[in-house]
Amino acid sequence: MLIRYHLIYYALGCLLAVCGYYVHWVFFLLLIGYLFWLYHRFQIRYIGVMLCITCLLFCIPRSYHYEFNEVIEGHVTKVGDQYCYLKTNNGTVKLYHEEDIRYQDRIECSVEYLDIDENRNDYAFHEKNYLYSVHVIAKAKLKNIHSIDHQYGFYHWLEKRFSKDEKLQNYQRLFVFGEKSEGIQEDYQFLSQISIVHLFALSGMYIHVLFSFLKSCLGLFMTQKYSKYLSYGILAFYIFSIPMSISLYRAFFVLILYDLLKKWLNRLDVFALLIIISLLYNPYLIFNVSFVFSYFVYFIVLITSHMKFKDVLIYLSTIPIVLQLNSQISIVSFLLGICMTPFIELFYMMSLGSLFLPFFQYGLKICIVCLEMVLSFVKVIDGFFAFSYPSLSFVVMYYILFFSIIYAMQLKRCIKKHIFALLALMIVFRIYGEYKIYGEITMIDVGQGDCTLIRLPMNQGNILIDTGGSKDYDIATKTIIPYLKAVGIHQLDYVYISHDDYDHSGALTSLKDNFQVKNVIRDFEEYREIGDIKITMLEHSYTSDSNDQSLVMKVDFPTFSILFTGDISSHVEEEIYQKYKQLDVDILKVSHHGSHTATSPILFQMIQPDVAMIGVKKNNLYHHPSQEVISRLQRKQIKILRTDQDGMFHIRYYLNSNYFILR
Repeated sequence: MLIRYHLIYYALGCLLAVCGYYVHWVFFLLLIGYLFWLYHRFQIRYIGVMLCITCLLFCIPRSYHYEFNEVIEGHVTKVGDQYCYLKTNNGTVKLYHEEDIRYQDRIECSVEYLDIDENRNDYAFHEKNYLYSVHVIAKAKLKNIHSIDHQYGFYHWLEKRFSKDEKLQNYQRLFVFGEKSEGIQEDYQFLSQISIVHLFALSGMYIHVLFSFLKSCLGLFMTQKYSKYLSYGILAFYIFSIPMSISLYRAFFVLILYDLLKKWLNRLDVFALLIIISLLYNPYLIFNVSFVFSYFVYFIVLITSHMKFKDVLIYLSTIPIVLQLNSQISIVSFLLGICMTPFIELFYMMSLGSLFLPFFQYGLKICIVCLEMVLSFVKVIDGFFAFSYPSLSFVVMYYILFFSIIYAMQLKRCIKKHIFALLALMIVFRIYGEYKIYGEITMIDVGQGDCTLIRLPMNQGNILIDTGGSKDYDIATKTIIPYLKAVGIHQLDYVYISHDDYDHSGALTSLKDNFQVKNVIRDFEEYREIGDIKITMLEHSYTSDSNDQSLVMKVDFPTFSILFTGDISSHVEEEIYQKYKQLDVDILKVSHHGSHTATSPILFQMIQPDVAMIGVKKNNLYHHPSQEVISRLQRKQIKILRTDQDGMFHIRYYLNSNYFILR
């Protein structure tokens, strides 16, 4: 039969095609290999059906073009901290505001459009792909509200039943609506770090708990058949009355479709059908973590439901996904997930029950206290296996070994070799992430500021020169630390601060609070050796201006050298020239983000670099870098690397080889 028991093969083909088109061309090679396997396993007509479905993915017209009208009108489909999603006739807009805007409100307003952030640092959050995955195709800032019509519905009726106690209300909102309040952001972030946050997100677990509860209660007053259908109706009304949750929709539709189609399809077929429909609806869903996690874990649940150690297999299946999110694995996440699942189900029922019976609020308070005690205990343990961001090759090899374990268990064969191979892969991946055979200088894009990472070969040392700083967000936790973890760096041996200006040192406090920093150097020291590099500070006497107080450091690598100039002006450059005359410098970190006050002609009488690095924000208020400086560098045929145009860039070297540039 072309459909029954075979839909999963078509779904897998669709996933490979979408990943090949939107992620990496290598998935097309995997798709070709998969087609050959299908040909040998099944008849040619199966390939024809799969190709027809796959072609349909790319034939459906999709428009991500938005008509940028100054005045827009629509209704609110999601509310967050100082933003909302406004669904208009032209598409959905992420609207930033400081007004009292609520879910389902109808609004007419004037807006100023914003650029969707580009992915300017490696392994950083890709805003465009995520927004497209939730059908948001534009960003804007609210200027004026012309009219607002507050709608009242089931969502608001439930909201009015929330407790006046802020702590209770935060968890009611989390479990009933799937919304994260500011009051639980810190705990929610920690739950993400220990990889059990999915237990607190609205998901299939809650759907089945609620469905069983409703069916049992209604079964007291009517037949099982009618209680089941009425429960479906109540679930549908609830789910479509609150903001969309991908995992909630997946669980609900699997539940309904299987009940309707079980004469023709099994659960795996229904699940595969839902994947195909979802990708036809929006292929960008592959960039949504909720979609990937929810659908993939449910797939593993289905194929391991009759096996021993299924909980272990489900946990192992999530490791590459967890590493993509955190670059580390908590040593307690598995046991914590197993032990807390019944507790979270009780937590959910207490949150739901507290909306209708005040008595349940006491149970909810006890659940919150218990959760806080557990989190406090886990924070004391604070144990993680640190890795790095998983490469595509690692993910492919991992899942080949993982599914070979499942296949061997299905056939009741010995799985020791597969387990040892998987363990060896994890060990090699861990070692490779930390002990790189090359050294690398990376200028991290921190906007209008400087932040340069020096990573020495074979973990000889990790050095950060300046941290950047922003008043709008925490650069340390949002940019620097995620990148360090993603490349397998678990501690910084030295952090050099050139001077105290916020755009060079503002993120230091948060960096020290949230990451292991051994030494911070803010004062002049003549000389230091770290691994195979030598750091020499150049003496100067200017102290009247904070920029001119910058530490000027010459860093000598085995075959080249870099001059870091902080924010010094041409006055300091002249003094250094008078003192040192000539310096052997291959790469220059341009002073003061390319300001016209520095990088003067006299500097180039002292050095003749081949490359210039500039840390600067795109479209910054200071109009850095100065065209005068850029022209001077171009006349000297110096290669210019700048974060506003190139984003993050790397200068890499192997042992005693010369450097080369990666962008």
